[in-house]
Amino acid sequence: MQQVDVLKKSIMTKKFTKTVVGCIVAVLIGFLITPINTNAQNCDIPTGLNVTNLSNFSTTLNWTLDGNVDHYRLRHQEVGDSSWVYVWSAIGVSHDISNLSASATYIWQARAYCSPGASPNSSWSVLDTFITANFPVDCNNTPNGGAFTDSCGNCVGGTTGDLACIDFTPSVSISLTATECNLPTDITFTTSQDPNEPDIAYTAFNSDGGAFNFTGLITNDIIGSSIIIAGGGYINVNTTLMVDFIITVNKISVKAVDDATGQIYGSFTIENDAGGILIVAASPPDYNNVTSGNSQIIVLNGLFVNPSPSVITFTSTINSELGDQDIQTFPFSIVCLNIDCNGDPNGAAFIDSCGNCVGGNTGDVACIPFSPTVDVILSNTDCDSLSDLTISVSQDPNEPDMATSLFVSDGGAFDILALSIGDTVGSAVMSAAGGALNFNTDLIVIAIPSSNQAILQSINISNGLSLGTFTISNSLPGINISGQTIPDGNNVTSGNSQTVTFNNIFINPGPGVLTFTSTINSELGDQDIQTF
Repeated sequence: MQQVDVLKKSIMTKKFTKTVVGCIVAVLIGFLITPINTNAQNCDIPTGLNVTNLSNFSTTLNWTLDGNVDHYRLRHQEVGDSSWVYVWSAIGVSHDISNLSASATYIWQARAYCSPGASPNSSWSVLDTFITANFPVDCNNTPNGGAFTDSCGNCVGGTTGDLACIDFTPSVSISLTATECNLPTDITFTTSQDPNEPDIAYTAFNSDGGAFNFTGLITNDIIGSSIIIAGGGYINVNTTLMVDFIITVNKISVKAVDDATGQIYGSFTIENDAGGILIVAASPPDYNNVTSGNSQIIVLNGLFVNPSPSVITFTSTINSELGDQDIQTFPFSIVCLNIDCNGDPNGAAFIDSCGNCVGGNTGDVACIPFSPTVDVILSNTDCDSLSDLTISVSQDPNEPDMATSLFVSDGGAFDILALSIGDTVGSAVMSAAGGALNFNTDLIVIAIPSSNQAILQSINISNGLSLGTFTISNSLPGINISGQTIPDGNNVTSGNSQTVTFNNIFINPGPGVLTFTSTINSELGDQDIQTF
């Protein structure tokens, strides 16, 4: 039994040993048949390492071309540093690196990858060494660069692409639409800058005379306009100037509202101050201190009132963001022009004796004295006989218009008892408007109020229209004829004449001297009395 047990143990030991050996052999065969990286044998360690474009803070890493390489991993460090700076996926045969230190010694290596994956395909190359340069550095941090700090404190020139700033010399102008004393006028302020001038920070315009008239203004009233150009023309905005706030009776805030968008583009204040006006505007910062070119035109419509005759001086004070200050003055002579009655400055029109504005640009001539021409004619002078009575009145052009007229006699009478309604008792010839209007009329009885009075109507022969009425009366002794001229909207005639004939209805008195008297009043109160 003991021998059997020993034999079994010997057999089991051989089986176990054979099994273990078989597994080891299988593993070795499998390892040899399936390599860990099939591409390792095709991807070599990078060679030909060198640097070009060596500068203070950058350089170009170069290596020899290998067509089997998909990408490279690079690493560099300053000698003495404990860690590397990696470039994880470089391609081609060169790569730029930056953020280096000047006059420092660096080492670097490259590692090749023959597939897009992250498994390394080669070992790190041998170390290459380079030393950065120590060229002079300009203000733009460019070695051997041409950039410099200009008078505005900005780094310009060289590789910056910026030009040096120029002197602070804004162009300013002020204009008034009128210089007559005590007259409302438009006032225009214009400011512009050339490219590369220091930016404007603050602008003030003031005067030593005149004032703004704020009476009746309320919020959102329109008081002017402005044009704003900035960024060398990149910004070009038309705005409407409106009241923003009524701060006091002598000071308001003005907002510039973009005509295109309705947005508020800026604001400033205007006020009456120290015997004149003051306008203050602050420019919003644009994160630099140099302009690309700009201009602003501000027009305040009819808000400024000129002072009494004097020399008024406007002063512009403009400060730059760098502390420069530009001051300019603009004097204006304010005069009181002679405004004639026609509203023309220094015009020649005047008020004539009739109270009318004539001469100058009116085209009208001054009126002359009221002196109508009157004539009375009898067809016969036989006592106690019927006669035609003719009365003529005329006026020269530019005399005052007639208003009322009265003709009386100290004897004789109208034969009214012989008249009937509808009778034609005479005629009249009338000319008016300097001869432009002419009428021939018949005198028709339209009423007989009493035995001593009749009312006559003047009927136009050509169209039958009435041109007016008048009354004839016996005044015992004598006759009475009254008339009234229809107003024509002015108090001066262009020239007129009227001849009235009463046919065979006037009875001459007995023997003696018969006197007729004419009394004619003008529309202006003049009176002319003549006897015949």
